[in-house]
Amino acid sequence: MTAPAGSVGDEAAKLVEALADWARGAAGGELPLATGSEECTLCPLCQVIALARRARPETFTHLADATTAFLAAVRTVVETHDHARHTGRSGVERIDLDT
Repeated sequence: MTAPAGSVGDEAAKLVEALADWARGAAGGELPLATGSEECTLCPLCQVIALARRARPETFTHLADATTAFLAAVRTVVETHDHARHTGRSGVERIDLDT
């Protein structure tokens, strides 16, 4: 399955490359991140950058879809919590144990 031209995955891949190019320019040419050296195999930031470089554009599309679904779920939970607070019902019954 390939992502259509101009998809979120393609744009994310372009963004990663553009940020890497910008960082190289700011660092004076060679950016000492994710170079494959021994230190880079231990650095979590270098590992994420290396992973992003190897990822296919569809990966970014799937991550964007998953993020959208996760945020929709969080939004539903927050809205339910706010609704319960405004109606005075929390869904929790208080039981008095001092009887």
